[in-house]
Amino acid sequence: MKHKNLLLFIILGISVVSTLGSCLRDDCNSTRTFFRYDPIYKTLAECRVGINPLPAREMRHPGKIYALGNYLFINEKQEGIHVVDNSDPANPHSIAFWSIPGNVDIAIQDQMLYADQYIDLLTIDIADLQNPQLVCRSENVFPLFGFDPQRGFLVDYQQTDVTEEVSCEERNDWFQREDILFLAADGNVNIGGITGASGLISGTGIAGSYARFGLFGEYLYTVDQSMLRTWSVIGACAAKLDSVYVGWNIETIFPWKDRLFLGSQTGVFIYNNSNPAHPVLESSFSHASGCDPVVCDDKYAYVTIHDGTACNGTFNQLDIIDIESLPSTTLLKTYQMKRPFGLSVTNEHLFLCDDGLKIFDKTDPLNLKELSHLRGISTYDVIAFSDSHLLLIGDDGFYQFDVSDPANPKQISHLPVVK
Repeated sequence: MKHKNLLLFIILGISVVSTLGSCLRDDCNSTRTFFRYDPIYKTLAECRVGINPLPAREMRHPGKIYALGNYLFINEKQEGIHVVDNSDPANPHSIAFWSIPGNVDIAIQDQMLYADQYIDLLTIDIADLQNPQLVCRSENVFPLFGFDPQRGFLVDYQQTDVTEEVSCEERNDWFQREDILFLAADGNVNIGGITGASGLISGTGIAGSYARFGLFGEYLYTVDQSMLRTWSVIGACAAKLDSVYVGWNIETIFPWKDRLFLGSQTGVFIYNNSNPAHPVLESSFSHASGCDPVVCDDKYAYVTIHDGTACNGTFNQLDIIDIESLPSTTLLKTYQMKRPFGLSVTNEHLFLCDDGLKIFDKTDPLNLKELSHLRGISTYDVIAFSDSHLLLIGDDGFYQFDVSDPANPKQISHLPVVK
């Protein structure tokens, strides 16, 4: 069955060193605790349930964040979108939850929301935040990891913890039983990282560094594991214009002026979109294997690389890349980090999710100066909403910080996660 493609993708990322180490153990049968991953299948009808506006609810598994005007849109992984009124950042409050099963990424322009739902791209009119309307659906856009004629599309895996005796053949830090994957909880492996009133919404929003959707003028760009797709958003429905094969393990997209910066597990791909309907590859930069969001300014690209099973790497670092003379790119400096994730830049500062939040003076990127380090908070991605206003998302919820004094950031508010 094709669902094995996802298992293979996960397994390929598992540390060889960890596996070899477990093979050298003297004992055979043993009792161990594992993370068990059972496949979740959906029929075609279940994949195409559209959008259902519901009352506001608490966050449980927050994903990506998107900001536009006085509103925040926080993804609930694979479930939908929390709509947050942020007109008073000291008192943000959820006003609605849009149930969109299978949703991970969004982009908003004026009053149109573009959202993935498993295999399809939805165009949704959000002029009335309490009653969004599905305008149209572009079908079979995004590839899933497999299809079983009896069970449907493989859309995700459900994790549970199990403790049981394993055989000699199953004593490694991972093993597979039919279509179920087991990862040792005491091993060195992990799945990591990866799954109002009318008239108030206008303009194009701001996405975090882990976004897979990006807007540029009248064009929407989406990336999946291997493809860059271009859409026109002039009409009522997003219309596909172009599809370009980029390579395997594409993770993020960051539009910057007339360029698109695509992060992958092996490098950064830079596409020139001076003809925005048909972007073309201009340059690429290879780096150490690892999960890789990228942001940039006029002269430099900032790339974080972190380890983990899904990232297929063991490096934890920040790379500074010279992009001033494209198509030429040069690695200028590497900074070692603990385990960096998302990042954002302003003219003078770099904000980095690494063991909390780190703020750097980037006046000279080859001599970054750490101005402050906030520990004790979980951070996954960050948006510099302005020079003095930060938005942060992590496993323990959504934070806002006043960074007008970057050496002394002050928490403005926190929307917690309910376990």
